[in-house]
Amino acid sequence: MNNNSNINTYLIFTDLDGTFLSNDDFSFGDNIKLTKKLLSLGHFVIVNSSKTFAEIHDLLSSNDISLPIICETGGGIYLPNGQPDNNQSNHHVYTPLFEAPKILKIQSGLSSVFNEFEGDFRFFDDLDKKDQENLSNLRGDGLILASQRVFTKLIVWESDMNRLAKFTRALEKYNLNIIKGARFCHLCTAFSKGKSMNILLSHYMEKYPENTFKTIALGDSSNDIDMLMQADISCIIKSVGNNKINNEELLKKSIKSSAPAPLGWQECLKKIVNLGDS
Repeated sequence: MNNNSNINTYLIFTDLDGTFLSNDDFSFGDNIKLTKKLLSLGHFVIVNSSKTFAEIHDLLSSNDISLPIICETGGGIYLPNGQPDNNQSNHHVYTPLFEAPKILKIQSGLSSVFNEFEGDFRFFDDLDKKDQENLSNLRGDGLILASQRVFTKLIVWESDMNRLAKFTRALEKYNLNIIKGARFCHLCTAFSKGKSMNILLSHYMEKYPENTFKTIALGDSSNDIDMLMQADISCIIKSVGNNKINNEELLKKSIKSSAPAPLGWQECLKKIVNLGDS
C-alpha cells in the first residue's frame, strides 16, 4: 500500500466481459500480469461486474490472485481477508462489506407485472440447457457458476425497446430496476455498479485516511455508465457487441481504447498509470 499522500493511489474499478475479458472467448491476455504489477505499485484493482460472486472468485483463484469483488451489477461487495481457504489452497476467504436483498424474496410479489408482459421476455433460469449455453456462451462448470445468482435475475428480452421501457416503469413501482447488459437484462433492487463503487471508495477512505485516492473505471456497455460517470477517470473499451455506450457526456470525457478487450484494457491504463520500467 502506498502511504505517500502526495502520490495518487488509484482505485481501479473494472468490468469483466468485453472490458477485462474478451467477449468472444473470455480470454484476458496479459491483463492478470498487469493487474499484479498495479498491485505491486500500491494501487487497488476491483472487479465490478454483472457476473456472480462464484464466477469471479473462480476466475481470480484460478489465476492465484485475490481482488475486491463487486458482483451482480452492484448487488454484493466482498473483500478478501487474506486468509486461505482450508479446502482449496489457492482460494481465499472473502468477507461481505455490502449485500442487497435477495431477489427471490422480492420476485414472488410480481406475478401481475410478469403476466402483463408475458411473451416479451423469458427468465434465463427457465431456458433449457442448450439455449442457456448458446445465449451465455458458457458450458459445463462455467454455466453452473453463472447460475448461482443471489441478488439479480437474468432476463432474455425478446420485444422492442418501447416495451422494455414500459416494463421498467412497471417495476419501478415496486422499487425494482432493469439494467440492460451486453447479453441480458438484469432484474434487481435499487443498486448499481456506481453505488457500490462509492460504498467501496468510502470504505477505503476511512481505512486509509492518509491516502489520496483517485478512481478509474473501465467498461464497455450501457450497464457500466453510472460507474463510469462517477469515476474521476473513465475509460471506454471498444465494444464489439450491440450494447455500446452512447451517452454523449460520457463519450466526451472518457479515454477510449482503439482495441477491444483484452488489449483495450491495457491500452487505457498505460495512458494513466506510471508503470515504471514495465
